[in-house]
Amino acid sequence: MPVFRVLQRAMSIGISLNPKELSEMRKQAEYDYFECLKKYSAKHDMPLETPTRRAVEAKLIRAGFDLSGVSHEYILEYLRHAEGFGEDTIILREFDATKRVLSSLSLATDRTRPIVDVFGARTSRIHLRNPSLQNISKKYRRIIAAPKGMELCYVDYDQYEVGIMAALSGDRELKKLYAAGDMYDLFASTHLQLVGGRKAAKQLFLSYAYGMSRKSLVDAAVSLGATRAHAKAAFQQFSQYEEWKKDVWARFRRDGRIATLMGNHYRRTSTTALTAKEQRSAVSQVVQGTASLIFKRAILAADQLDDVRIVLPMHDALLFAHERKETPAKVVEVFQEAMTEALGRRVVG
Repeated sequence: MPVFRVLQRAMSIGISLNPKELSEMRKQAEYDYFECLKKYSAKHDMPLETPTRRAVEAKLIRAGFDLSGVSHEYILEYLRHAEGFGEDTIILREFDATKRVLSSLSLATDRTRPIVDVFGARTSRIHLRNPSLQNISKKYRRIIAAPKGMELCYVDYDQYEVGIMAALSGDRELKKLYAAGDMYDLFASTHLQLVGGRKAAKQLFLSYAYGMSRKSLVDAAVSLGATRAHAKAAFQQFSQYEEWKKDVWARFRRDGRIATLMGNHYRRTSTTALTAKEQRSAVSQVVQGTASLIFKRAILAADQLDDVRIVLPMHDALLFAHERKETPAKVVEVFQEAMTEALGRRVVG
């Protein structure tokens, strides 16, 4: 409720828009979408339209993927695809979502007031509707204007999920990688021996973290250019995280529910062994659910600063307006402390 009140107050004031930028970005989004669609259709032999879920699932099945117990979104995001089908589908959908949101905004007004859902997902993520401004990719965000006399600033957590995983599991290697800087770049270069393989390393690590089988991970890493020996060794070092993950699964099955660090229980009705999907969902609930609640604490703390006007929550990041130059640094401190304190200072946010 405190978060709802803060965001409802912000939405009642409204989000300022730049009509000129909106007009230009709307045209650009239309062009970018259709250019992407033409290339996607030709490259992947798909109809000239944004594919439906059924069309994507059919394509994945023909490619040999097993969709039992797993969503097609998980397969698109985390698994390796021939000719980049997963990544290309995600990009096309993002262009489509951006185009739709921009088209829904009226050029006759300089302000919009989205509807706030502070519990828009099982993990308690904040969602905005009518319009879903969170779905606009960074390239088009300059349609949002600063309030008169103020400037806009954007603050985001760095490698947020990894830090939470390191804190909750107490895994020494994960803590070390998180504290050292760019965890994914380090994991790629020092463990997988993939030079310039940050993107692949991130995909592989998050696949591992949420429960992909060791064999599938190694096969995926080899397909991305790692040797089988390096791939096996890379995923054997997180022994404490592995034990923590198994403990989450055991508690979920034993208690019939699993919670984040601050509450928000996810329940199951079955008493049988967990499916692979339930295993991933349990870990996701603890990690991503904890992340969303920490983010809400950060919003409340930032709102207490006298020079901060909340503009728009963007998943795990915040767009805000301010007047004084020193304010962004204060907001960064607030975000860091919210994460550090919530996680018992086991990591530094």
